Amino acid sequence: MAKIIVAFPDKQINRNITDMLEHAGLEVFRTCMTGNEVMRAFNQCQDGILITAVRFPDRTSDALAYDLGARALILVLGRAEQLALVEHPEVFHLKLPASAAEITASVNMLLQLHYKRMPHRSVQDKEDVAVAKQRLMDDYALTEPDAHRLMQKISMRLGMRMQETANKILEGNLSMDIYLKDLK
Repeated sequence: MAKIIVAFPDKQINRNITDMLEHAGLEVFRTCMTGNEVMRAFNQCQDGILITAVRFPDRTSDALAYDLGARALILVLGRAEQLALVEHPEVFHLKLPASAAEITASVNMLLQLHYKRMPHRSVQDKEDVAVAKQRLMDDYALTEPDAHRLMQKISMRLGMRMQETANKILEGNLSMDIYLKDLK
């Protein structure tokens, strides 16, 4: 599931939006009060949904949209005159006042869009990754999270998909000593 980040410069608005979403069964990953906090939150979760104000003291929603790029689907909440200032073509707008149902429906729509954008592994790819993880766990006494993290690091370092890394592990085509020292 995509991580949801709620970001408004007002603590009470953050709390109200978060409560509204959680009441609807949506989990909020983090709340932020500045643009810099938003960037740090996305560095932790990589991608997700941002529900935000038009402007922060340190950044605008447009600047966040350009900085985050494809990593974030952004819903900006604001009055009509505020929303007119948002120029980024891929930012979604919702005019306030809006009901809890409208906000929740908008976030659910973004979650569906996020899910469709995500790459999906085939059943065979998932099996290959699971078998490779199990081999790492057996051969190197790793926990499942450590084996998964190791495969992710190898994939990122070599610029390969997880499934390709899994195949290299299963074929014995990787010198694991190089990568294992990073775990310690």
